[in-house]
Amino acid sequence: MAENTAVHKDIKEPLLRIEKNAGMSKWKAMGIRGIALVLALLVCGIFINAVGGLSLGEAFRQMWEGTFGVIGNARSIEIRCWNTAIFGAKLLCIAVALTPAFRMRFWNIGAEGQVLVGALATAIVMHDFSDSLRGPALYIVMMVVCVLAGSLWGFIPAYFKAKFGTNETLFTLMMNYVAMKMVDCFYNLWKGKKSSMEAINMDTHLGYLPDVLNHGYTINIIVFVLLAVLMFFYLKKTKHGFEIAVVGESQNTARYAGINVKKVIIRTMILSGAICGICGGLTVAGQSHSISSETTAGGYGFTAIIVAWLAQFNTLAMIAISILIMFLEMGTGQLGNAYPAFATGAGDVLIGLVLFFIIGCEFFVRYRLIFRGAAKRAEAKAAKGGEPA
Repeated sequence: MAENTAVHKDIKEPLLRIEKNAGMSKWKAMGIRGIALVLALLVCGIFINAVGGLSLGEAFRQMWEGTFGVIGNARSIEIRCWNTAIFGAKLLCIAVALTPAFRMRFWNIGAEGQVLVGALATAIVMHDFSDSLRGPALYIVMMVVCVLAGSLWGFIPAYFKAKFGTNETLFTLMMNYVAMKMVDCFYNLWKGKKSSMEAINMDTHLGYLPDVLNHGYTINIIVFVLLAVLMFFYLKKTKHGFEIAVVGESQNTARYAGINVKKVIIRTMILSGAICGICGGLTVAGQSHSISSETTAGGYGFTAIIVAWLAQFNTLAMIAISILIMFLEMGTGQLGNAYPAFATGAGDVLIGLVLFFIIGCEFFVRYRLIFRGAAKRAEAKAAKGGEPA
């Protein structure tokens, strides 16, 4: 017994321990995120001054004008705000699509491909069937095929994951490249010998979404925001949302509770792919009226992962996060146009710095660092407080 005690005394406590922080209040977590944002701005200010000799205020003004327009110039504000709204809504839609899969701990990295196949299916209908389908029938078929195409692209990796236990991260990632090459194939067929492909049905506008508030993509914005609201209630208030959460916490617990895990995985990924397909279909019908493996999804299938994580899978919070990402992306683009020093990748460094601090602070929200000396002082204080007066 004495020997065991001696051995125990020889074991030294590590200098630093990391423990999960389960009891942090909401306000303290918000405070940590606020401090991270302030630090990000300070570091960005130092970087901006070092690279371009600008003040943080001037850089912020340029970024604001690039995102929301020049203050006092109504035309500039209208153009910039609409532009930010459509791209921000598109990013929001893809993040919403990823949310149920991520809540289930199914790492869907294939949103880019799911958007592309939905866009391609819609483009095929517009290109090849607009003469035989007119009016509401054309729009109905366009929407049906984009949902089916996106659903199929979500179903395939989900089926193999549920049936054979394949790695969904690699599977969904590889399917992105299949979708890209399919789009490239049709793009080359349709453009023929021209240097680039013009808009589909440019003369007739068949399949184009009608203008609302003088813009064809207003419907896109409305639908994408509505999907975010519906997904919030779907995950919070429905049986399917509860099953997704349980499967995400523990598949064994879900099976013990009588939940068909394989069915939930497949059903959830079909939903995720379907929403991505809708995003692709509406992008073609209401915004670009064309397809391209580079611009139709625009890399948002990957950027949306950041949006989903930063919002902690809260689809309403994703609205604000999407605007923040657009501010960084479009703002740094404007900064590069105004100052050549930021036109060669310096703007991307700014985006990286801000995201580094914002994402990095989540570590301190979820975990706490305990140093050896602090732990001993806390134990001594607790022991002293427990002694009778």
